[in-house]
Amino acid sequence: MDKLNIQLCPETGICSIIKENGAKVDLMPEEVKSLKSALGNPDATRKVLAETDVGFAESLEMDELNQLATRLK
Repeated sequence: MDKLNIQLCPETGICSIIKENGAKVDLMPEEVKSLKSALGNPDATRKVLAETDVGFAESLEMDELNQLATRLK
């Protein structure tokens, strides 16, 4: 079961990532590009997300990071 709700808007390129507990981060297109290049490396992925929300980035579990990698390939 997916723990994250990942919404990527094809028109704007904005990506919303929402955790089960309601915590949410919105990424602008350039941040999405940085995130995609960091996927596969948990520390790099957290670092990119921490630029927007440190608490959100630190709270991600490994299965959530894997879900991000699968969804945003």
